[in-house]
Formats: sequence, C-alpha cells, structure tokens
Amino acid sequence: MAETVVTEETVARLLLYRFLARGYTYPDPALLEVLLTDEVWDEMQAADETLSLRAGQTIVDMRAFVSQYAGDSETLLTDLQIEHTYLFINAVPRVPAPPYESAYAGQGRLMGEPVSQVLQTYREAGLDMRQDYEALPDHIAAEAEFMSYLVQQAAEASQSGDGEVAEIWQARQRAFLAEHLLRWGPPFLAKVATSARQPFYRLLATVTETFLYAEARRLGVTACTRSLHSRRRTWQRQCS
Repeated sequence: MAETVVTEETVARLLLYRFLARGYTYPDPALLEVLLTDEVWDEMQAADETLSLRAGQTIVDMRAFVSQYAGDSETLLTDLQIEHTYLFINAVPRVPAPPYESAYAGQGRLMGEPVSQVLQTYREAGLDMRQDYEALPDHIAAEAEFMSYLVQQAAEASQSGDGEVAEIWQARQRAFLAEHLLRWGPPFLAKVATSARQPFYRLLATVTETFLYAEARRLGVTACTRSLHSRRRTWQRQCS
C-alpha cells in the first residue's frame, strides 16, 4: 500500500540515493562541501538507524577518513580525483571498476543495449539527460539519481493523496532496482572493493551494497547477495 505521508524512511532513502549519486561523480568542490559538512554525516547516521542498515560503523569510518584532511581540503580533493580516475576512468592497462551498467550487462561494451534501456526508462518517467551531462546514461551515479527521483515522485503523489499514482512510482522503483541496479551493481561494487587503494571508495561501495539489498527487501525484490568482505571474494548466492 502506498504511504500516506512523507515518512522518515522516505527522507532517509532520498538522502542515501543522493549521497551515492554525488559520491560516484567526479570529485569537485561541490562534493567537498558535502563531505566536509558535519550535518551531512549526522544525517547519514540517522538514515542508517531509520532504515536499520547496520552500516553505521562504515559511515563513521568514511567520516574519519575525510577528517584526516581537516584544514587541507585541496589535498583531499586531489586524492579523491586521483583515486576516482584510477578506479573509474583511465587506469593502465585497464579500468579496474567501470561505473557503467553496459560494462557488466549485454555484451559488456560501453554504449551497449543497457544504455538504450535506461534511456527508455528515464523517458517513460518523464526525464531526459541534460545536454551538459558528460557521463553515459547508465553510469552508477545517474542510476542512483534516477532512483531518488522515483522515490521523490512517489512521496509527492502520496502527499497529494493519490495512492494509485504513488503505487505506480513505487512499482517503477521495484522494476528499476530489479532490472538494473541489482543486476550489475554487485559485480561493480566487488571490483571497487578489491581495487580501491584508499578507503573512501571501498567504504562507499560497502554502504552502497548494504543499502541496495535493504532496498530489495523493502520493495520486495528478489536479490542474490554476496559479501564484499568474504575472504576469497567469491559469489555467495543467497536468493530470497
């Protein structure tokens, strides 16, 4: 049944999707503003408790990593940019963790079928890519931002008392999670976890994995899980 009010759970989900979308984009001063704001980390901890994610320690560790750069935001930005470039853009001989769905689905080539699929899904929801958007439509950040949009639309429909429309938006959440983020997210996150040279993106991957599987449970989506921390980092199929 659709929610009748915008709950703390909805606010927490919006916060996390938006944080993830921001966290996987190329680091810039806007990201630093987020990471260096104490209120953001307090809200992340509150969201973890609201959604019962049990990712509190990981969030604490992320905050501690950022705190090491207190008074030296320029170095923090440079270090994040170097690590982001290595993991997601331009490492030699190959990129350790391509952040695009098409690298893991279809024939494993960028600009493959998953791009047209997600574009169609965006358009069906009334969205299109901005002309100045530099990444591909199936980037992890774009897909996380799209999920935040779906959550927001469901909340607004619920607020207006239109439960039928709210359920349509919730159905879109379930479909996108099942058909996209849960299909390619786990192998992508595993690559991030095993390839990261600094803690930030490894911790971000852990939060992402925890949140996505919590979303699967919340929305009633069947998911096959693995642990990013298993000793041999092999797939552990536990389908619910």
